[in-house]
Amino acid sequence: MIENFKLKVFRVVADTLNLRRAADELHLTQPAVTSQIKTLEESLGIALFDRVGRTISLTPAGVTLLQYARQIEAMTNEALASLATFGGQEGVELNIGASHTIAVYLLPDLLAPLLNEWPQLRIHVLGGSTNEVLHALTTHQVSISLIEAPPFRPDLKVELFGEDELTLIVKPDHRWARKPFLRAAELVQEPILLREAGSGMRKFVEDYLEKNGVLRHQLRTTVDMNSTEGIIHAVESGLGVGFVPYLALQKALLLGSVRAIPLENGPILRQLSIVHLNGPDLKGPAGQLLDLLRKTGTNSWHTKVPARIAGRLKKRDETSATKTSSKTRAF
Repeated sequence: MIENFKLKVFRVVADTLNLRRAADELHLTQPAVTSQIKTLEESLGIALFDRVGRTISLTPAGVTLLQYARQIEAMTNEALASLATFGGQEGVELNIGASHTIAVYLLPDLLAPLLNEWPQLRIHVLGGSTNEVLHALTTHQVSISLIEAPPFRPDLKVELFGEDELTLIVKPDHRWARKPFLRAAELVQEPILLREAGSGMRKFVEDYLEKNGVLRHQLRTTVDMNSTEGIIHAVESGLGVGFVPYLALQKALLLGSVRAIPLENGPILRQLSIVHLNGPDLKGPAGQLLDLLRKTGTNSWHTKVPARIAGRLKKRDETSATKTSSKTRAF
C-alpha cells in the first residue's frame, strides 16, 4: 500500500500546522500545498483545517483523519521496507522516537551501521521526554522508541537493552574531587544542579537521596536546568555540583573539566528500553535497529568507563600526582 499523495500533504501540514514549513518538507511551493489540501477537502466534502489569518488548526474531522493518515504512513513504510529486500530501497523511511539523552549521546553511533546496510534510507529522529516519545509511538508518528525507563504499558512491547548511571560531577579543584565516595547527607552542603522539576532524571536522583535520608526540601537547588549540557557547563563554571547521565560525560571527563564522584550506596542506575507497538515483529530498518540494540547489549552501554577512556584518565591522574609530588619536594 503506497501512501496517497494528497493524504501525505495533509499529514505533513497537520503535523507542522505551518504551510511554509510543510512546503519545504514536501519540496513543493506553498500554493501547491494549499491546492492539494483544498482538493482533498472538496473530495471529502468537509473542512479539515480552520484558517484564521495565517494561523491554521485542525478541525475535529482533521484530527480524526490524522490518526488514520499516520497509520497509513506507518504501513507504507513497513511495506516499502519489506519490498526493499527484492530490489531498490527508494522511498524507505524510518521514524525513531528517543528520549533526549539517547537521541544525543547513544543513537548516532547506531545509525552509521544502519545506513551502511540501507544507503538510501531516510531517518527521522524525534527527541523528547519519555511521555512525548511514547505518545509519538502510540499515534504512529514513529515506529520504534528508545527511552530511559520501562513504561508499564500492556499495549506496548518493552525490551531492556542496557543501563546508564546518573553520575555526580564536580569541578576538578572542588574539595570533593579526590574523595573515594560521597555520602548522600553531604550533598546538602553544596548548591546542587538538577534537571527541571517533574523530569524523570530528577526523580531518579530524588528517590536515591530519599532512600539515603535526604529529603528534597533539604537540597540547595538554586538553579534548575532543562538540558544535560547546561548542567555540565554550570558545574564547569563553579555554580555547584550536579547529576548528569554518564552517557553524556565522556568528553568532559577526557578534557578533565569535571570529575565523577562515586556515591555511597550507589550508583544511581536507570534502564534503557526499546518500545514498539504490539503486533508482528518489526521488519526492515526498524527490525535491524532492534537487532543492533540487542547485539550491543547491556555491557557496551554499561556505566563503567570504556577501557580507552579509563587508560587516559589514569595516565592524566598519574601525571597530576607526579607534578604535585615534585612541587612538594621543591618546598
